[in-house]
Amino acid sequence: MPACPRLLSLLPLLRTPPSAAAAFFSTAPPSRGCPLHAALARRGAPVSASLALYSRIRAASPPPPTPFTFSFLLSALASSSPPPSLAAARVAHAQAFRCGALAHPVVTNSLLKLYLSLGVPGHAHARGVFDSAGSALDVVSWNTMVSGYGKGGDLGAAREVFDRMPERSLVSWSAMVDACVRCGEFGEALWVFDRMMREERFRPDAVVLVSVLKACAHLGAVERGRWVHRYLEEEGFGGTIGNVMLETALVDMYCKCGCMEEAWRVFDGVRGGDVVLWNAMIGGLAMNGYGERALGLFRRMLQKGFLPNESTFIVVLCACTHTGRVDEGKEIFDSMQKHGVKPQREHYGCLADLLGRAGCVEEAEALLLDMPMEPHASQWGALMSSCQMHNDINVGERVGKRLIELEPDDGGRYVVLFNLYAINGRWEDAKAIRQMMEERGAKKETGLSFIEWNGLVHEFVSGDVRHPQTRKIYALLEDIERRLKLIGYVKDTSQVIMDMDDEEDKGITISFHSERLALAFGILNIPQDMPIRIVKNLRVCRDCHVHSKLVSKLYQREIIVRDRHRFHVFRDGVCSCNDYW
Repeated sequence: MPACPRLLSLLPLLRTPPSAAAAFFSTAPPSRGCPLHAALARRGAPVSASLALYSRIRAASPPPPTPFTFSFLLSALASSSPPPSLAAARVAHAQAFRCGALAHPVVTNSLLKLYLSLGVPGHAHARGVFDSAGSALDVVSWNTMVSGYGKGGDLGAAREVFDRMPERSLVSWSAMVDACVRCGEFGEALWVFDRMMREERFRPDAVVLVSVLKACAHLGAVERGRWVHRYLEEEGFGGTIGNVMLETALVDMYCKCGCMEEAWRVFDGVRGGDVVLWNAMIGGLAMNGYGERALGLFRRMLQKGFLPNESTFIVVLCACTHTGRVDEGKEIFDSMQKHGVKPQREHYGCLADLLGRAGCVEEAEALLLDMPMEPHASQWGALMSSCQMHNDINVGERVGKRLIELEPDDGGRYVVLFNLYAINGRWEDAKAIRQMMEERGAKKETGLSFIEWNGLVHEFVSGDVRHPQTRKIYALLEDIERRLKLIGYVKDTSQVIMDMDDEEDKGITISFHSERLALAFGILNIPQDMPIRIVKNLRVCRDCHVHSKLVSKLYQREIIVRDRHRFHVFRDGVCSCNDYW
């Protein structure tokens, strides 16, 4: 039988003497006084320490290293900080092969985990080991591949391995659900979980339920999330009694579905908790427009002795942003180092967003230019939105051009600058931006809206005609528009751009935005006494915001829309954001 190409590539490394192999990694001596296996297994230890210790074990032969020695060694490398290089992993692989240790599943699994921990560069090597391992594979090996591919963002590969598994455990299904969540396929995550419950009838554990709650949070699928909550209470395991990971996921899910009373009940019922739980509740309050309550909870957190971390200050600064509290935001930013937290890029971005939304766009631009690290495109993008909000063409032009340089393939960057030029009558500049976008083939992100009803999550795109109730949805939207015109509603088409030169065409485009289709579906199907909950992947446009306020009054409905930035709760013609978003 011909040798596996992957193993042939290791032949030069197999000739490496053990001492030279260790020298390849480092000559640093191991820590004294540690039992060998325990020392190898230490998580987060430097690569050099693990390999130097392995060199001492080899130098002490006979006896040779055991398979368990290699298992500990490979596991230590996978969890080392910083991670090893791919070349270092291949040397460890060669040494394990040389000693015959790869015949043991525990060593093969550790090697798979090591390669997969290196991200995409290690995936091909992991697949080579997996495909050539034969009898050295067990269910853990298959689970490791699914989980590793999921963490690396390769859902297709994770799905392919999962579908070929000879047998599946609860861990297998949990790894597949988690892979879907990590890759942003939240609907598929719920489908996989439903399939698990239907086919295997496993009793879900905390790990898979946390993933399910994350999927519910992103989709706004509150009824599915409530099912998980009821399941936890009925089964009486972990659940809301002492499992902070689940409690935090429940709080986060309820907050992201706009169910703040239920989030509060879970939060208040937690015994103990940690800073991650507090961050989830503070962030939920901020996103839902309860800025003062979020800041009050932050102060209560400090009084109770919890030490804030980097994430805490991000959600607290967001609370200031959503309520326009510029002075308080500056004070909180300045207090970070007093709490032992050094401001990072995200914190500067939050402060710049706070300044920009409040109209201080020049100060926000100066902050981003002067910060000690390079701003992300997303932070410049937030400032660009503020320039559009306040119609600041001077700062907006500079920021818009910078964004196009940073992300030339993102059509949304061209769109905002085009709008700003168009609103200010600079049509030649607007046409140049449109031409540049077309020449580069840049595409704008598709707007999606999701609404849950009767156990299903319905997805809509602008102008969608795929839904079974399409005729009824469009008929209702036309009726709504006729009724709104009678009370003086006029479309705001200033944010509809590109090839729409005719005002009537622009109006038609706005009329069928994805959130309007979802809203019409909600009015048709969801009972009057229940809120209509919509999740949108982009920022709500100005006209749809006005439209939702008027519809909430016209139909006496509570409409809850979560867009990319925050929640909008529409009741009786008023939005919880006070038109500040």
